[in-house]
Amino acid sequence: MAIIPASWLPNASMKRIILHWTGGRYKANSVDKAAYHILIENDGDLVLGSRSIKDNTSTSDGVYAAHTKGCNTGSIGVTVCCMAGATNPSNLGSFPMLQKQFDVMVDVTAELCDFYDIPVTNRTVLGHVEVQPVLGIRQDNKWDPWVLTWMPGKTPFQIGDEFRSLVKAKLTGVSRMEEAVANITAVVNGERFIQAQIYNEKSYIKLRQLIEKFDWQIVGADEAKVSLKFSSSATPKSLPFILIDTANNMIDISTGSTSAQIITLIERNGFVAARDLASDQGLNLPIDWNGDTRTVTIG
Repeated sequence: MAIIPASWLPNASMKRIILHWTGGRYKANSVDKAAYHILIENDGDLVLGSRSIKDNTSTSDGVYAAHTKGCNTGSIGVTVCCMAGATNPSNLGSFPMLQKQFDVMVDVTAELCDFYDIPVTNRTVLGHVEVQPVLGIRQDNKWDPWVLTWMPGKTPFQIGDEFRSLVKAKLTGVSRMEEAVANITAVVNGERFIQAQIYNEKSYIKLRQLIEKFDWQIVGADEAKVSLKFSSSATPKSLPFILIDTANNMIDISTGSTSAQIITLIERNGFVAARDLASDQGLNLPIDWNGDTRTVTIG
């Protein structure tokens, strides 16, 4: 059952979710609400921030939730109300994060990933403490939110990985992408492709087959999108992608990977969502799903 009210989820293009704690008490105050989109109090109740998620689609107007230094554009800020008086991992103050808050944060993140088509990787779902080492965006000695009293001895990165595993389990009902093992068929412009599958009830098509069949060209990529030319004279279009290995597991992009290295990964393991490919950001073609034959058709 969804726990985020539908009115809190505007249509917007979002790239990632960054998890935080407020550094305050267990209840949200006006300062907290201005900095984050969704806040989680000690009883597990959600509080809506004063800035819409849509405000962070672009931050050039100065009207947005400023939750992460240098990384607010396209980023949803989710926070737990806690940690007042904490000074370091050995002194968590009188308001440490509660396991109930952590569990609700998993549920909230899973719903946001599903609604905004955000893949669960260490570059797209991450704690504030992970932003600098993973994305290379300098922060001011942030260590939130991966210090938990019930996970002693674990590093922030181990807790971050555990959090992402729990989010994936909420999305799929299992710990990996096992729901997608049974492939589907994709038909694009009359051509049939068998390397397609369903993940979180969304159809994905392997990009390498499409590139080889239609002579498309990858002209660039970052950790979130791949830039494609559908013909030699066409304007490049940028589409989100996910990476899936031969064992049907999501692949994370290593910190510091160059565009060329990311392109190599995409050529080998990249998948694009059928509805993104069919949209006006891609081929701008109609799309249809036949549940009886498990076939997605574009064009």
